[in-house]
Amino acid sequence: MKRNFFLTLTCASMLLPIAAQSQPLASSVSTTATPSLSSATSVNQTSIASSGRFAEPVKAAESGAITVKLTGFVRNDFSYDTRQTVNLREASVDLYPKDKQLDVNGQDINAVTNFNMLAINSRLGVAFTGPDAFGAKTSGLLEMEWFGPSDAAVGGVRLRHAWAKLDWPKRQLAFGQFWHPLFVTEVFPGVVNFNTGIPFQPFNRSPQIRLTEHLGKDVHLILAAIAQRDFTSIGVNAGSSEYMRNSAVPNLHAQLQVKKERVVAGLAFDYKLLRPRLSTGSGTTLLVSDATVGSTALMAYLKVVGRATTFKVEAVKGSNMTDHVMLGGFLAYGTPAVGTTPAVEMSYKPTGITSVWAELVGNGKTVVPAIFVGYCTNTGNDPNAIAAYGRGIGIGGRGGISDLFRVSPRLEVISGKFRLGTELELTKAGIGTSTTDGKVISADQITNTRLLFTTTYSF
Repeated sequence: MKRNFFLTLTCASMLLPIAAQSQPLASSVSTTATPSLSSATSVNQTSIASSGRFAEPVKAAESGAITVKLTGFVRNDFSYDTRQTVNLREASVDLYPKDKQLDVNGQDINAVTNFNMLAINSRLGVAFTGPDAFGAKTSGLLEMEWFGPSDAAVGGVRLRHAWAKLDWPKRQLAFGQFWHPLFVTEVFPGVVNFNTGIPFQPFNRSPQIRLTEHLGKDVHLILAAIAQRDFTSIGVNAGSSEYMRNSAVPNLHAQLQVKKERVVAGLAFDYKLLRPRLSTGSGTTLLVSDATVGSTALMAYLKVVGRATTFKVEAVKGSNMTDHVMLGGFLAYGTPAVGTTPAVEMSYKPTGITSVWAELVGNGKTVVPAIFVGYCTNTGNDPNAIAAYGRGIGIGGRGGISDLFRVSPRLEVISGKFRLGTELELTKAGIGTSTTDGKVISADQITNTRLLFTTTYSF
């Protein structure tokens, strides 16, 4: 029985139509990324890696045909940090350096170097196409990784993408979990680090319904209604999707994209509404809370492909961007706690950020040099808040972040499906005392330098 099964599987795999390495048609531009032009090698179009590469595409199926292709890679990371960092998954993803923590002798406890080796960033996926449905071409992607669903479950399997698409000549309708539209698969940092440019670059995968209208050969309108799951807002009960679910309003997104052979440009608007609490107070002061906090984000991006280099730039001005692994969150306003009387949060306002990054990448096929630069600043909100919820913000005491800066030159060497990468990442954080408007004063510049080496074998 086993012999017959493997014989059948082998024969079937020999008959599967595998695509040539080519650019996708305009009908799939919005949700199937084009090969990263930071290198001229073929890349994994259905499985975006933090190394900035994708899986080889699968041809559109003929009517009635089914194609299946395994995609993924085996990746190993070797990193060295000059100090302790705020990070995810055993420092696999570093965000920014930790603040100074002085002992009784005035020595900084966090000024300790760190070395790490991890293989949890490896990935496995299945890309497939099937028979036409409703007059549209059909395709999909299922992908998993060993990054783990939380810091307590490093090495565990988690769902990455579960994505199905219907493509008509002038329209695409897609469902499932995929990249949030603020993560533009055509224009994102191709850094060696698995952090993919965060916290300067929006980074989020979410369940969603996405409609793409092809207004012309090069112009596309993207509309989406989005939930939270893999990446969530930070609130009164830490990170959770309940705040958006309790608002009963999905995250709404609109984006206009222009895509030509050597230029990709776009503008995006994003809106979400959270309900941080169902009640305030306790005992005789317990009251239903219907207070909500709305937030918006505006984003502009550009990629220009030259003969020898590719240039990318992106700017984001938004608020409450913690679900995109960025700085900020929201502030609570009301009556502070007095003695045994608990605080009563009556209203909320989001804290703002302005973030910009740029990247210059060589277009070589075997040796690919590049440099990434990012800057982000915290713009806070109104004063007299009684609580703060988010990342890098507060309303008193040490620990708030005023701004972040990063520069990271890198070099990658490619041979067939094997890739070696090295990167020197310098991240500087302005960390100081938070005021009641979520801003920061008396900031000290804290710096971490990460030296990274990676090996990646794609299939």
